[in-house]
Amino acid sequence: MDTVLRFLASPTRVALLLALACTGLVGASFFVQHVVGIEPCPLCIIQRFTYLGLIPVFAAAALAGEGSVAQRGLLWLAALGTLLGLAVAGYQTQLQMFPPPAAEGCSASLSYMLDTMSVTEVLGKLLQAKGDCADTSFKVLGLTLAQASLLIFLSYTLLLGRVLIVRRAGG
Repeated sequence: MDTVLRFLASPTRVALLLALACTGLVGASFFVQHVVGIEPCPLCIIQRFTYLGLIPVFAAAALAGEGSVAQRGLLWLAALGTLLGLAVAGYQTQLQMFPPPAAEGCSASLSYMLDTMSVTEVLGKLLQAKGDCADTSFKVLGLTLAQASLLIFLSYTLLLGRVLIVRRAGG
């Protein structure tokens, strides 16, 4: 336990770990989509983009000097990103637990939308989230992907909070 706490006391190591974890999660999302054949809904795409956007932020934080102002700023930026992901995953989990009365299917696949609409129209469609994001047919370890993502974003948020608060308190 002491080793884990020492590891987590280093913002550089935490940032590197989270950058690698985000990379793995993005890879896993592509595996689920292209190998398993589960099409992502608009909320899944937003979460994927959130993980994807966190990779360079965490990587830059890992490369910044240990405890530097730059590293601290990047970790705060990452914390905001994880809160965004937490909100989206929480909303999707709510939709899955309490589906709307006449839930429509998720919108067309992202590749189809990009082929037939402008980028701004696609972004508008993704942000509308009116598709069947309430689908719970695919599970990992008994959790829907939204529930798993919710736990991951919550873990990231708590871990970043710990790193930022401990550093601020001089620990």
